[in-house]
Amino acid sequence: MFANLIQLLTRSEAPPSDYNVAFVKGVDVNSREPRSRLVEKRLVWGWIAIVVKCIIVDWAMRHYHVPINPGWVIYPTLAMGAVCTLLYCWRRG
Repeated sequence: MFANLIQLLTRSEAPPSDYNVAFVKGVDVNSREPRSRLVEKRLVWGWIAIVVKCIIVDWAMRHYHVPINPGWVIYPTLAMGAVCTLLYCWRRG
């Protein structure tokens, strides 16, 4: 609607003489991003941190006789890490 408003106000350029030139005929968009090695390294380090955390939580809860199952801490951590990893992988199509 306002595509040629600036041209109309400034009258800097004459409008196209051919009707087909005045409109965009098509747009080609490449929606895939290149793989990011930095993000993939962060995912690997994140999973290493998750595994270390799960081992420490399991050991601490058993050693100090905490009256809950360590799975209440470990399983949500693994689930959220899996969700983040899957979202990164699936966004590539």
